[in-house]
Amino acid sequence: MSEPGLIALGRCWACGRSFPFHPDLVPSIPIDRETNRPLDVDAEGRPRRWTAEEYLRAAKQPICRDCVGLANEQRAANGRPLIDVLPGAYPDE
Repeated sequence: MSEPGLIALGRCWACGRSFPFHPDLVPSIPIDRETNRPLDVDAEGRPRRWTAEEYLRAAKQPICRDCVGLANEQRAANGRPLIDVLPGAYPDE
């Protein structure tokens, strides 16, 4: 685990904007390196289960606060659990 005050700068996988974040706390999504899609979505955008092999091959990509908010609105509307944002995930908290 990185140090408590460590801040990284990266691009949000969803919108592409640069933003500061704590690398161990920021919400992230596992993206398949071969398909460049989230593991839980198929080519048509339908939910799917992934395998352990796919998870090991995936790269975690950070998601900015605005995109987490939009995702949580959709998740709430669909009755899915919300993405939890840990304290300190974004430096301005």
